[in-house]
Amino acid sequence: MDLLDQVGFDANDDQLWCVGDLVNRGPDSLGTLRFLKGLGKACVCVLGNHDLHLLELASGGSTYRRDSLGDVLDADDCAELIDWLRFRPLLHHDETLGWTMVHAGLHPCWSLKKSRKQARNIEAQLQGRDWREFCRQLHHVKFPNREPVKGDPARLLFATAVFTRTRYCTSDGLFNWDVRTGESSNKKDKPWYGHQRLRWVIDSKVVFGHWAAKGLVDDQPHVLGLDTGCVWGAALTLAKLDKRGHFDVVAQAKL
Repeated sequence: MDLLDQVGFDANDDQLWCVGDLVNRGPDSLGTLRFLKGLGKACVCVLGNHDLHLLELASGGSTYRRDSLGDVLDADDCAELIDWLRFRPLLHHDETLGWTMVHAGLHPCWSLKKSRKQARNIEAQLQGRDWREFCRQLHHVKFPNREPVKGDPARLLFATAVFTRTRYCTSDGLFNWDVRTGESSNKKDKPWYGHQRLRWVIDSKVVFGHWAAKGLVDDQPHVLGLDTGCVWGAALTLAKLDKRGHFDVVAQAKL
């Protein structure tokens, strides 16, 4: 709210993009969901791994030690909020701005077209009648570290991990789900946006969150990373994207 006040956010004229992890990353997950849902079309949110965890819990999954989601699950409007959340996208692309938003990252070998198709396949599962069964599969699953062949049921799980958990991978698409903070011991591993050949870069720039340990990533020509570790007591960061494809980091605030 402080960030939006700093920039004079107006829901009638502006659109707020949120890079995911709307819940479980601060003291008021319930209030955050209610506020963002209330913005309607003035807000676009993509799903992060913590948002998917909330959907897992709503599907009968078990909690983790550091969960802070009881207020959401006990709320009178829980079912309404869960339905709103599961209809959020995994990927949002704005052709006018030339920017794409995901929570964590993209596969270096995927074109933007393929990335959008993969996201739609996951969204169809989350928005379908059997969404609970799909979400229960995500709980404590060991995600494949390379894209499974067509027809393999694990293919959707792999794509879900790409959008919501990516940090390090090789240029040919071998993903390292274990390294969260420090550098990978695999010399072929680089940040998912750090390889020379990236198929999606032809069509779009990408804004993402998720990687708090990496901090603000604003020194790359084709990506903008906005997770600056607010959950650890650092700042929450807001940037402005314009129709020329440029961005400016315009505000930061601590919780």
